[in-house]
Amino acid sequence: MDNLTVSSQRLVHIDLKGAPPKPSYFEKLFPFIKSYGATGILLEWEDTFPYSKELLQIGGLSNSAQATGAPYSIEDAKQILEFAADCDLLVIPLVQTFGHMEFVLKHDQWRNLREVGHYPSSMCPSNSESMALVRNMVKQIIAFHQNLQYIHIGADEIWHLGMCPTCLKRSQISKHGKASLYLDHVTSVSQFIKENYPNLKIIIWDDMMRSMELKILQDYDIGNLVEPMVWHYNSLQNFELAGSLWEKYSDVFKYIWLASAFKGSTSSCQIIPILKHHISNHEAWLRQLDMHGNKILNLRGIAFTGWSRYDHYATLCEMMPCAIPSLCHCLKTWLSGSFTQDIQLSICENLGFPDGYFSENCVKMPSLQLNFPGGEIFLGMEWYCILRTKFKGIVNSDQMQTWFNQWQIYNNYTNPMQIDTILPFINELLVEISTNENYLKTPLENTFYPHTIEELQGTLFTPMKQQLLQIKSDCETQLALGCRVRGQKRMIT
Repeated sequence: MDNLTVSSQRLVHIDLKGAPPKPSYFEKLFPFIKSYGATGILLEWEDTFPYSKELLQIGGLSNSAQATGAPYSIEDAKQILEFAADCDLLVIPLVQTFGHMEFVLKHDQWRNLREVGHYPSSMCPSNSESMALVRNMVKQIIAFHQNLQYIHIGADEIWHLGMCPTCLKRSQISKHGKASLYLDHVTSVSQFIKENYPNLKIIIWDDMMRSMELKILQDYDIGNLVEPMVWHYNSLQNFELAGSLWEKYSDVFKYIWLASAFKGSTSSCQIIPILKHHISNHEAWLRQLDMHGNKILNLRGIAFTGWSRYDHYATLCEMMPCAIPSLCHCLKTWLSGSFTQDIQLSICENLGFPDGYFSENCVKMPSLQLNFPGGEIFLGMEWYCILRTKFKGIVNSDQMQTWFNQWQIYNNYTNPMQIDTILPFINELLVEISTNENYLKTPLENTFYPHTIEELQGTLFTPMKQQLLQIKSDCETQLALGCRVRGQKRMIT
């Protein structure tokens, strides 16, 4: 097991479809993750890649990144790759070629390629224009990355496979049904890459093949085309990958990759990773290798995935600066073969946490300097989580439900004595939220682009402030009634 984990690749997945950092952040991040044991990055550009020519609409080719909506110009993207090369980190680009295609299929130009007209997630493999699009994307990605060894073509979670009339008919007459639709497409993409870039190795996510029979995979000779990346993000208690899966894959594939998660897999709107869960996920993977490692012919390595959104339209979850402590724990757990209290204490000391990772005292110490890229953002977002808990405690409190609910406000049937105790808490929390925002302002501006900051503001801070300001206004209106007759409905004008 130790030889499998230590000698193989350790890729840190960077999901740029959510909160893509400025290039200057990568200049700090890459040496940092290298020092913790990373050997490469799995770089998922999505629509941040500066596509050109007929693909210009996907990302954009411009010296002014914000003019096109894509954060990276060609110069920015090159700089990111240079920072990785400076740290001797292997770069594997990930380009989706089947599912998770919202970033392309949302555009009118490619709307006709959707498997289901109303849904932009899955591409129709029966449309003759689909492969032309994929080939063009792949060519631009490969041309941009120098000295590539691997490319990841995604191909996971095809939620609407075989639903258009043409695909439905194909699946009904195909020997292997919907499995043929999937494997026909993946095979076509892979053969195109093999024919034009014979030295390039191809990785795909494995989930769509898990339920396929061994004979089907062998019939397509898929093992000579791609290398599966087997992903599973559950904790040790809920980790389920049968031994028969490894036996099947070992009969098909010469090389196998694994994929764990250090963020972006517990909740679609999680702010700070649940450290215990992600450590447990890596303990589960280590146990899998203990039990089934002998069935894997050649383990290429593991990708520590870090999803930034659940899909292109989902809200942000766990920005990279918020997930650095989790990533460090996961890397060290993997390299050590287990998780121990000594590992946690060592990491906390190195990262600059004075009393351990889960210490609320940290957010009360604005002068605290954490020793990792984006430490101030981590502190600011932990502070936000505490304020959000406080906010929910106030607005959902028995006091609010009993003495200041909407029926009472509408009917002017409120008790000033109760309002006088509620209003100070509302005012105090509004001040705390503004202080939290001011604390985050500069580090966020130094790390992220305006559209990311606007999204954080609009999804996290503004809704709380608006609700609190409404409660404040209602409190003041009710108090202004004074000793007048109460219980009369407001006049509707």
